[in-house]
Amino acid sequence: MLWISIRRKGICRTPHLFLLLCCAYFNSALAFAAETDKLTHYFQEHWTTANGLPHNTINGIHQSQDGYLWIATWEGVARFNGRTFSVFDRANLANLPDSGIRNLSQDRAGNLLVFGSRGGFARLTNDGWQSYEPFGALIKSVVEDAKGNFWLASEGSGLFKLNKDGSRQHYLWEEGLSSDAIHYLFIDSQEILWIASGGGLYSIDTKSDDAQIQRFNNIPANSIFAVEEHDSHLLIGTEQGLFCIKNNKAELSHPSLAGVSISSLLIQNKNIWIGSTDRGLLRLSPQGIEQLTIEDGLPNNRVLSLFLDKEQSLWVGTNGGLFRLRDAPFITYDSDNGLVGNYIRSVMSHSDGSIWVGSSQGVTRYHSGVMQPVSLASAIKGQSILSMTEAADGSVWIGTYSEGVVHVKDEQVIAHYSRNTGLLANEVRAVLESKNGEVWVGTALGLNLIQADSVQSITVHDGLPTSFIMALYEHTDGRLFVGTGDGVAIRDHEGKFTQLDFSNTDNADHVFGFEFDKNDNALWITTDRGLLHYSFLSEKLSFIGRAAGMPFDKFFQAVLDNEQNLWLSSNRGILRLERENLNALLNGTSSSVTYDIFSEGDGLISAQANGGSMAAGALAQDGRVWFATSKGAGVVQPKVLKRFATNTLPVIIESVKVNGENQSLKGNLTLNPGVNRFEFTFAGLGYVMPQHILYRTRLIGFDDTWVERGSQTTAEFTNLPPGDYQFLASAAYPQGDWSEKSAEIRFTIKPYLWQTWSFWLGLVSLGALVSFVVLRWRLNLQKQREELLRKQVAEKTLELQQQADSLRVIAQERSDLLDKLKLQSEEFAQQARRDPLTGLANRRAFDEALIRECARAKRNAQPMCLVLLDIDHFKRVNDTFNHSVGDEILKLVANEISKQCRTEDSVARWGGEEFAVLLPNTNIKHAHEICERLRLALMQINCSHVAPGLIITASMGIAEFAGEVQYDKLLSRSDKALYRAKQNGRNQVEVAV
Repeated sequence: MLWISIRRKGICRTPHLFLLLCCAYFNSALAFAAETDKLTHYFQEHWTTANGLPHNTINGIHQSQDGYLWIATWEGVARFNGRTFSVFDRANLANLPDSGIRNLSQDRAGNLLVFGSRGGFARLTNDGWQSYEPFGALIKSVVEDAKGNFWLASEGSGLFKLNKDGSRQHYLWEEGLSSDAIHYLFIDSQEILWIASGGGLYSIDTKSDDAQIQRFNNIPANSIFAVEEHDSHLLIGTEQGLFCIKNNKAELSHPSLAGVSISSLLIQNKNIWIGSTDRGLLRLSPQGIEQLTIEDGLPNNRVLSLFLDKEQSLWVGTNGGLFRLRDAPFITYDSDNGLVGNYIRSVMSHSDGSIWVGSSQGVTRYHSGVMQPVSLASAIKGQSILSMTEAADGSVWIGTYSEGVVHVKDEQVIAHYSRNTGLLANEVRAVLESKNGEVWVGTALGLNLIQADSVQSITVHDGLPTSFIMALYEHTDGRLFVGTGDGVAIRDHEGKFTQLDFSNTDNADHVFGFEFDKNDNALWITTDRGLLHYSFLSEKLSFIGRAAGMPFDKFFQAVLDNEQNLWLSSNRGILRLERENLNALLNGTSSSVTYDIFSEGDGLISAQANGGSMAAGALAQDGRVWFATSKGAGVVQPKVLKRFATNTLPVIIESVKVNGENQSLKGNLTLNPGVNRFEFTFAGLGYVMPQHILYRTRLIGFDDTWVERGSQTTAEFTNLPPGDYQFLASAAYPQGDWSEKSAEIRFTIKPYLWQTWSFWLGLVSLGALVSFVVLRWRLNLQKQREELLRKQVAEKTLELQQQADSLRVIAQERSDLLDKLKLQSEEFAQQARRDPLTGLANRRAFDEALIRECARAKRNAQPMCLVLLDIDHFKRVNDTFNHSVGDEILKLVANEISKQCRTEDSVARWGGEEFAVLLPNTNIKHAHEICERLRLALMQINCSHVAPGLIITASMGIAEFAGEVQYDKLLSRSDKALYRAKQNGRNQVEVAV
């Protein structure tokens, strides 16, 4: 598993002097409306050698046409698919003389160029790697001109030219260069080659056959490191700042960049990204200059390379690893962004467009990008906030953890209620102003009603199911809904309480929040066992929990966005449920929920949301959804998700293994008879939300339709019959379109001779020919004896009868032969569903049994359990003894499992040392007993005749069928339980939660 370091920090800014002090070029080119994205809104990620990089110095970054990211380091080039790195070094990279890669670029056809130490230079095309004779010096930059010639910059050996015909030219100080240290090459739109060197800026007109080196003298700096073109003007990165060339004159682009040693440049629309040698990453925009340094999350202040990928994420190569700034679904506001505290318990959307954020250290009011603290010090000492609500006049009631409730107007405290003034408790988790101006206060010891200056108390003696109050909602008909630690109490106009029937809610108790759904006049209720839907029209309470596919139990706050999709906060991330799926669940046309879950990799500093207070989430007027988390306020703009989904992902088949051996990915594969295990690994090359990428596959020749794989990046097949196949893989972001072009690979499994139609056709033809020959011979014999038969009618009549009997025998033998062939054909079909080693059902037969048994269990409302079993340390058996012994052990285990199981149970070899068992009409308790019996039986297997001293143990994971429509979820839960059994020490049985 790939782990990445993620930080969100504030950004250092220089004063906004850009429009007044930049050069004339920037006055004209960059005088436009302010960008909405700030550096503080970008999501940061960081990769190092701990994540799979071969070296932490990132010299270059590039994206090849197929979508892979390539990372140049001193220990080779790493290919990145968004999740894992594959490293290519001197041993497997086109015979390069050294593994040190200095940079990456592309030729005019878009092919990847790799170059570096000892003059190594290679190109990656559709036909594979192509290497060139080394140039004998460190190559730092390579460009191709319009004529197909390559220009190469070296460190200390001047400029090289590799002509299209293979000849070479070498430019040194004698040809006009004042320095042999060339840092960077750039060809502009006029086909002028610009040479950034340690001795100044030079140019060559590549269109000319007799190109001469020209020096650009109007620039004060000597060492030039970067050149880029923007709006027909050149930007020059030097050791003394960023210059722009206009009218053959170089001017400093911004006074704040004076003296900054610039190592790299990148143009993104109206933004100019600047990498420095010692001051981190800078961005020059119409707003001025923003800066990221080590203090802001950058791994190292030395920036060596910049790259913008196809999804508009910025990649930064530093001396401390690979760094990325990208858009993310969520933005997290914390104390670095102006909040007075990071532990957020309540967020409230105000009618004036502001958002009020309550934390353990006070209240912050956010409006138009400005954070402003709201002081309560005039009334209370503590600042730990639990709840907030807006009153009709725009004032705000604020519930605290230990000092009651305060009333704030115009950011001044105008009232304060606590136990000293009548509240049941100072812990106020819910507060609500009713339509008639009364204020309801939910505390840890009951409910208070504030009317004018009086405070009324309501407890369990007045009808509340419990005194612990966490949420309040007043419906349009005047009824008050109270969320408690023991369900929902409803107070009518007469003050009487009734309780919602929670009998079919999987023992839900704690009610954390309410969200009114005006579209269907209903109330969404979040609890400790899932999500509830209460219809005001039918007064029906519907439950959506684990059985419907919810990933966990507790949900704190529900928020409907402007498109009426539902967002849920939890301890383990933020979920998004689509309205269409919710409607299908409620009307019975669907039995399983589909959702997207967002966590740290999606812009949240912490996936742990907070709840149990009112309200833990809110919809802002600008359409953004806010949630309270344990590390800041998480904010998502649902429209951003649509933008991400518009990215159509390229998909690549990364490897194909046949019987455990890697196969070539080029051309069509032709495989020998008898191959029985196939494993395809594929990757969607998307980098914005790689953890959310969905996959589907189809094996034409085997699958009738596409098979949904979820986030799984492998597909396995066993015991495929001979024939022609085409494997297809496709990828998509959630809510997005599938890949425009599926990744594909074709392969053919050759049959044994007896598996061919021609063999059987020839065999049948031979039998027919033999029968024909025999028949003809008999007829000829009859003609020859015709005269004799006339004389010996009686005797020959008997002989003819015998001959007729012989013909009947031959016909019977032919019929028997055809029947035998039919039986053999049926036997072959049956073998395709069996594992050839153990005789158990194979993966294909087990999948069919799983579908059948799940349908039966659901139809008959009977329990059913799935067990995944893995032989512990099986690799040691093969390593210690040999694979033949390993095969015998697999047979012994398979035989013991079959003996321990009932006739109605389904046993299959899942793959390798893994087995799967379906236990129909078996609950989880009985299944656990069966597995324990089986585990003990496996330990008693006598292996002395094949592996003396060997004791077999196994780990098992059990999952009970919960009505899942997608049976891979049942498999996933069993597999996770198996994984826990392994992690907890093996030789044990774990039950899926």
